[in-house]
Amino acid sequence: MPTLTATQEILQTPLIRQVQALASAQGGTAYLVGGAVRDWLLTGALPLDLDFTLINCSAADLAKTLADAAGGHLVPLDWEFGIHRVVFVDGINVDLADALQNNLHTDLARRDLTINALALDLTTGEVIDLCNGQADLNTRTIRMVSEFNLLDDPLRMLRVFRCGAILHSLQNLHQTAVQFDAATLAVIRQQGAKIWESAAERISYELFRLLSAEQCFPALSAMADCGLLEVLIPDLTPMRTIGSSGFHHLGLFDHTMELVKQAEELIHECPEPAQAWLRQSFTPAATRFGLVKLACLLHDIGKPGTLGTREDAVHGQRLTFYGHEELGEEMCDPWLRQLKVSNDVRAYIKKLVRWHLYPCQFGPQSPRKSVLKFYRRMGEDTLDILLLALSDRHSACGDWLNAEEMEASHQAHLWLMENYQAEEKTLQLPRLLNGNEIMTTLSIGPGPHLKEILDALQEAQQLGEVNTPAEAESWLITRYKQA
Repeated sequence: MPTLTATQEILQTPLIRQVQALASAQGGTAYLVGGAVRDWLLTGALPLDLDFTLINCSAADLAKTLADAAGGHLVPLDWEFGIHRVVFVDGINVDLADALQNNLHTDLARRDLTINALALDLTTGEVIDLCNGQADLNTRTIRMVSEFNLLDDPLRMLRVFRCGAILHSLQNLHQTAVQFDAATLAVIRQQGAKIWESAAERISYELFRLLSAEQCFPALSAMADCGLLEVLIPDLTPMRTIGSSGFHHLGLFDHTMELVKQAEELIHECPEPAQAWLRQSFTPAATRFGLVKLACLLHDIGKPGTLGTREDAVHGQRLTFYGHEELGEEMCDPWLRQLKVSNDVRAYIKKLVRWHLYPCQFGPQSPRKSVLKFYRRMGEDTLDILLLALSDRHSACGDWLNAEEMEASHQAHLWLMENYQAEEKTLQLPRLLNGNEIMTTLSIGPGPHLKEILDALQEAQQLGEVNTPAEAESWLITRYKQA
């Protein structure tokens, strides 16, 4: 529990005081509730997302007044239930909601999890806890308030595991491992299919937030054990039929889960600029790191559909999955469309799935020309694909692979990350000639050949073979001009 001094500091936070004062001016009362109270009790600090429940005043009116007074941007979230958000440029989000039946106890009793059914009285500093949420916080237990509450909004079944991922990511503050209440998991196991009654956008938002937690693997593993993961991603189920092999010490489904675990461990070995890049937000709900973990789950979904066998002179009969990257890319598309994710997210995930094996061809001994081509093809997603590929390598530890090979591969992937930073200026060199200038120089028209020429000229420039527009024109004429 935070100390009395810490509690007083929170109550004196300018934004807290402003919300309290505005509610009081309307003749009402504001309470800090839910995840904000939960995270404050865990860490002693306020998170960036603050939720307030209002009694005897209007969330719509208060949100507009707060936005005008404090320079925030008003975003109505749910007119029916009176939920409004004020977004500030410093990253703080304030959600204001009318209390259910204008009663705090009724409002808290209808919440999803006991650790979210908490409120902080902004006048006295008292924590209002009707469902023993503080006890569950102390034991790191994720428990539903009731089965009715959990199923009243089926998305809450996914939120169970997102909250588990958040708590596990804060485990360094507490020695007790996160655990999921057995009765809660039993309900999800029986009723998981109801999750698709929720809007697809809400499902993807919640899934992205879960995966973007720094340590989501334990929660994701529990989600897989009770079947909800495969309800969300049905293409994972056929993977359970494919067992271990010479290259893989785990069956395909467990190998896929292991990738997420490895990614969460291996990110700490990446160069610091790579770590900073991967932890950037890709969407409001997802970091690049979170989306890499989604690609970990999807990277081999094409394997069941490409399963074959061939005779190996050294190892005898072995399983093959030729073309599984291409098929996996195709299979991702309808599922991502079903979740109604943005075009950028869909293209990003498909790209990672398609090229997850590509990095294993390169290392410090590779010609610079080949490495630069790899970087150009992967573009700004180079570091993301390298983390996915590195996690894939560490998740395959079968008898046909030895420790020396694994270490060499490990070091090669890290070298590619470091070298990418070293080559950044070269990769960002502005083109010496544009498409129109190339067509004029060579007296050719537009078409697919033009891109090939542009790419070839860019490669020559990056290798230092040409350095000025005049040299570029001469190079083009020598290489492409027809006699």
